[in-house]
Amino acid sequence: MFHKPKVSVIIPCYNSENYLKKAVDSVLNQSIAELQIILVDDGSTDKTPVLLQQYKLQDNRVEVVTHPKNKGLGPARNSGISIASGEYIFFLDSDDYIHPNSFEVLYDQAKTEQLDILQTQHIVHQNGHKTLMPPELPVFPNAISGIAYFNAGFFIEPKACAKLWRTEFIKKHNLQFATGFYEDMAMVFQGFALAQKVNNIEFPAYHYIIRQDSITQQIVTRAHIDGYKQSLIDMQHLFMHPELTGKSSAFVAGFFLYLKELAVLALQTGDMSIINETKYFINQMTSKYARFLTGNRLLSFSKRFLLKKSPFLYAQLKKRYKKS
Repeated sequence: MFHKPKVSVIIPCYNSENYLKKAVDSVLNQSIAELQIILVDDGSTDKTPVLLQQYKLQDNRVEVVTHPKNKGLGPARNSGISIASGEYIFFLDSDDYIHPNSFEVLYDQAKTEQLDILQTQHIVHQNGHKTLMPPELPVFPNAISGIAYFNAGFFIEPKACAKLWRTEFIKKHNLQFATGFYEDMAMVFQGFALAQKVNNIEFPAYHYIIRQDSITQQIVTRAHIDGYKQSLIDMQHLFMHPELTGKSSAFVAGFFLYLKELAVLALQTGDMSIINETKYFINQMTSKYARFLTGNRLLSFSKRFLLKKSPFLYAQLKKRYKKS
């Protein structure tokens, strides 16, 4: 192990034996060697634990953390954070992989600008097609604060992956992932709200693989709805920051669009008890924060009107429109 790794790569693993190799090998074969590779076995019941121990024996940069029982992606990442010793942290899911020189490129920029967060592009692989997301990222001549980023009108991808995080920044602010589904939404938004120096890079560092058995492809259940709700609950305190609620705030626009997406998920369940509970939750949130939507420059008048009236109604209208 190097005295001070440049990047700690945290890879949660749960029953990942069929695709783990591509993820881990993409890290081991990076163009910089100064890495700490943290593999978290989150209660796997297949051959994943055996494969992780093999990697540990093959490469002294690899550390293995074991959860006796499955806790979920958020707690697995939190366990990785607790032992991370690199200057920066990168989160990689075990069914994805990264570009061969990702860490060299990202680290050099983050170190030069002393960034808290560096956001990069990613390539989505689905059904044999590749899509660059986002197609364009604003790259600033000098780093800006996270709040300035929100107020510049740029939406933030609510995923912790495809971002390089300064380890000291994460630990200083005790940024943690929630338990359950959609565990990184609140963490990402809170991180940006606290960050003093952020920037983007137009470089597709991350390859995001959408599989038929992934979370995003599963039938929506109450657990999905509860996880989404909790993320929105955890984000509420950001409305207390006047700097985050201006006319150009991507936070406010994003929050209400996420309320609409929560309604979409609830409707997909077809369960009237879940739908009614979610509708009540959304109406409560809307009544508390709708005033912040007034005059938001990132949303059209029609979107502002519908979101202020009811994100749930907006979702129902979109669903009917798609059917027609």
